[in-house]
Amino acid sequence: MQEKDLLALGGGLLAFVCLLIVVGLVILVCYLLTLQTALSRVSPRNRLMEPGSVWLMLIPCVNFIWQFVIAVRVPDSLRNEFRDRGRDDGSDYGKSLALTQCVLGIVNIFIGNILGRVPEFAVMANLIAGVIGIVGLVIFIVFWVKIAGYSSQLAMDDRGDLDRKLDQFDDDDGYGTGKSGGGSDVPPGGFKPGDPGYKPGDPSH
Repeated sequence: MQEKDLLALGGGLLAFVCLLIVVGLVILVCYLLTLQTALSRVSPRNRLMEPGSVWLMLIPCVNFIWQFVIAVRVPDSLRNEFRDRGRDDGSDYGKSLALTQCVLGIVNIFIGNILGRVPEFAVMANLIAGVIGIVGLVIFIVFWVKIAGYSSQLAMDDRGDLDRKLDQFDDDDGYGTGKSGGGSDVPPGGFKPGDPGYKPGDPSH
C-alpha cells in the first residue's frame, strides 16, 4: 500500500472518529437538557440537585462519579415532587435503570481495558463488552424516555393549574357576566325605571 493510500485511510478513520465524537456530544447535550428541564419543573423545596448541575457530566473524570449522583438525585427529586402533588405512582422513577446503566459502564470499562488486553481472553472479552455496551445503551434510552415522560406530566399539571387559576379569576371578577366582583346582580349602570327591582329613591339608580 502506497503512502498516499495510507494517508487517505488515516484521514478517513480520523474523520469517522471525529464524527462519532460529535454525535456522542450532541446526544449527551440533548440528554442533559432533558434532565435540566425535568428538574426545573420540580419545586425548589423538592429538588435534591439544581437543574444546572447536570452539566458537570461534561467534565472528564468528574462525570465518572457524577453519573451516580444524577442516577439517584434526579429520580428522587421527581419522586418528591409527585408525592407533594399527590400523584406518586409508587415507582422509583427510573433510579434502578440509571444505576444499572452506570454499573454496566464500569464493568464494560474493566472488561475492555483489562481483560481485553490478555491474548487468551481478548476475543471473549470484546464480545462480552459489545453485548454489555448494547444493553447499557438500551437502558440509557429507556431511562431518558422515562425522565422525559415525567417531565411532560409535570408540564401538563402546571398548565392545568394555570388554567384553573385563570378560570377562578374570571369567576371571581364576574367579567362578561354582568355581575360585579362581589357577586351582586346590580347591572353596571344601576337600575332604570321599568327594570325589575327598580325602587324610586334607591341610590343605585
